[in-house]
Amino acid sequence: MTALYTNAPEYFNDICEAVRLFIDTRRIELLHTPDAPPSGFFVLHTLERQGGMMTSAVRFFSDGASVSEYSFSCAVPAGALEMKREAKRASKISVYRALLRHFKTPLPWGSLTGIRPSKLLRDSESLLGEKKAASLFLDTFDVSLQKYALAKSILESQSGLYPADGELDVYIGIPFCVTRCAYCSFASYTPDVFKDAEARYTEALLAELACAKEIIGSRRVRALYVGGGTPTALSPANLAAVLERAALIADGADEFTVEAGRPDTITEEKLRIIKAAGARRLSVNAQTMFDETLRRIGRRHTSAEFAAAFNLAASFGFDALNVDLIAGLPGETSEHIAASLAQVISLAPENITVHTLAVKRASAFAAANMEAFPTDTQTAQALETAHTMLSASGYRPYYLYRQKYMKGSLENTGYTKPGKACLYNIDNMEELCDVLAFGAGAISKRLFQGGARIERAANVKDLKGYIERHAEMADFKRRLFQ
Repeated sequence: MTALYTNAPEYFNDICEAVRLFIDTRRIELLHTPDAPPSGFFVLHTLERQGGMMTSAVRFFSDGASVSEYSFSCAVPAGALEMKREAKRASKISVYRALLRHFKTPLPWGSLTGIRPSKLLRDSESLLGEKKAASLFLDTFDVSLQKYALAKSILESQSGLYPADGELDVYIGIPFCVTRCAYCSFASYTPDVFKDAEARYTEALLAELACAKEIIGSRRVRALYVGGGTPTALSPANLAAVLERAALIADGADEFTVEAGRPDTITEEKLRIIKAAGARRLSVNAQTMFDETLRRIGRRHTSAEFAAAFNLAASFGFDALNVDLIAGLPGETSEHIAASLAQVISLAPENITVHTLAVKRASAFAAANMEAFPTDTQTAQALETAHTMLSASGYRPYYLYRQKYMKGSLENTGYTKPGKACLYNIDNMEELCDVLAFGAGAISKRLFQGGARIERAANVKDLKGYIERHAEMADFKRRLFQ
């Protein structure tokens, strides 16, 4: 059992995120007294204000015995929002350092648990200056020099690629896949999940998309992204219907991207449809080039079939093709990643995205034997190998993000050849402009005060619920944007 007592329960979830950096547990029990239980791990946290200082103190217990402690103090900032932010940071820093004293294993991103480290660095540099922002990452958050350098290089890659005022992005979601991968936690369905599911979803999506032009008004669409799921899981007729509508919305945009992530859904007919609609970017995802691993994770294609699908897509002359690989898959080490990358690099895609496996509770892997997976150290080595190989091959990291339950508390990083970065990925991960999103589970976002405040309108995830309520989803967006 892992338990926590805090006199600031409003920060319970934030403290739990820091605890999980060291203790692999889904459930942390909130105790209402500061008495250490006789067994398991226990975190005793207090947050106090005295004068102009705030102190977060942590004692860490193992089987009833106190094994480490740490206190972190900082000045109390002015303003309620600033106070909340600093209280969260102080709590996570003190938890991280107390547990680090016991487990003695520094983590690459230190006490940072957020999704967007590069955004935090960009905002910190804008507010504090480059030198103080570096100190914040390295000395306060305990981020490793290697990961700080990665975040810094990403900001350099993004230079000159940020959106202009008033521009927005559009996302269209297709929640269908031909099979469900063992690591997947998304709300995805097979096209035949119920009678006429694909046709009914397409009809509802097209109806929701009818409000797009009205909401966009005189604003300019910068990037349109059709994702999923797997959009190419749709039949040719339904894919054509969705992309024809998307093309009207994307008219004049800098970028139009379609995910064809599953090689077993790619056909010459579907590629002709995508090309005719005006899409200029495509994702064809390998995940690994080892067939045994592909079978283990529930993919329905082989490495040879991936290469054939990629080459077929390349023959259509898209501006950019992306390939995904995953580090941390069961049975794989840095040697596997190196071998997979060597084959993928030989195909010369414009973008390669290296993901770290995240074992989410909604995935099949959540119930798997974790001894079959590489260690966190092996996964970190795989990412380092990937970075070295891609850098040597002319690719530069241009965006990154993190998720809960990632192996080794690591990251996903997108690499690009010069001039081929995906603008939608930059905008989305850095939260740089509004997003108008359509489809089941899609989340529209509107930024206020330069991104200091973000309001969201989320579509229902359930497929039948979305089909029945798509008009309501459109109204949510109208209210958000108008």
